[in-house]
Amino acid sequence: MKTIVRGTAASLLGLSLCLAATTGRAEEAATPPQRAFAFTYEITVAKPEAAKRLDVWIPLPLEDDLQRVEGLAVSAKMGDQDVAVTQGKDPTYGNRMAYVGVEAPTADVVFRWTATISRAGDVGQGKGPVLERFRQEDRLVPVGGKAAELAKQLGVESGADVRARGKTIYDHVLTTMQYDKVAEGWGKGDFQRACEVGKGNCTDFHAKFIGIGRAAGIPVRFTMGIPMSPDAKGKAGGYHCWAHFHDGTSWIPVDISEAQKVVAKDPTKAAWFFGHLDPDRVSLTVGRDLTLSPKQQGEPLLFFAYPYVEVDGKVGADVKDKRSFTWEAK
Repeated sequence: MKTIVRGTAASLLGLSLCLAATTGRAEEAATPPQRAFAFTYEITVAKPEAAKRLDVWIPLPLEDDLQRVEGLAVSAKMGDQDVAVTQGKDPTYGNRMAYVGVEAPTADVVFRWTATISRAGDVGQGKGPVLERFRQEDRLVPVGGKAAELAKQLGVESGADVRARGKTIYDHVLTTMQYDKVAEGWGKGDFQRACEVGKGNCTDFHAKFIGIGRAAGIPVRFTMGIPMSPDAKGKAGGYHCWAHFHDGTSWIPVDISEAQKVVAKDPTKAAWFFGHLDPDRVSLTVGRDLTLSPKQQGEPLLFFAYPYVEVDGKVGADVKDKRSFTWEAK
């Protein structure tokens, strides 16, 4: 069943979002809000029985215009024994990661990093590179077929005002998708499923935005990270993702799944998530279909926020993660 908003309802919602974007909220302060916090990312990989080799990768925090990382410390132990850790970057996007490889593991492996992370709210001030990869399709996100059809139907396949085209795509995804982690197949960021089912989580919302945007010739970037809370300390959330499109000058942020959660109660806040991101998040990796460093034996990863483990070259192991944070300043 498709969950699509059409006709008058979609038009009224689109109008309310437009009005909210211009009249419903005070202008952003000259300096976006800042957050600084101590962060711990720790995992425990249970000793795999009769394994000849264990390989583990974990993402390290991204560093860019919006996020600064200081005092990064990475370590690993197998029982009481220290394990050598290497750091590398993926060959396409330059994402940082830490890796351990253990021959004939004899105990659980505990792998962790700690750092102080400072982050700014995002109002489109980012100046990162525009890779050709941000114009191309992903494994589950085509730029032809349905994506190209939707770009044409929405009238965004060309035009000088890239920001306006991006807003049209944003509103379309917002009014045709429902945040839902029940319908089968959610969470893969499958563009075709997003169009057909109209339900999913952040990966599904942004897969639809990316597909249409790239089909329209607009560079669109995908970021995977961790949601935070404004509390003084606590456990970090699971994963959360968002997107940016390039308007010819800067990367404009969008978080459509968060907007959809609040649109019925607060169209103003829903409109705010076009062109703004709060600082209550940690960026980990950019892009999809990732090849790790050193290269994994399995297929490229759809995205990389959780640890990736191979046992004797095959995917899978018993992994427990424990991520926590403490605000250092507000």
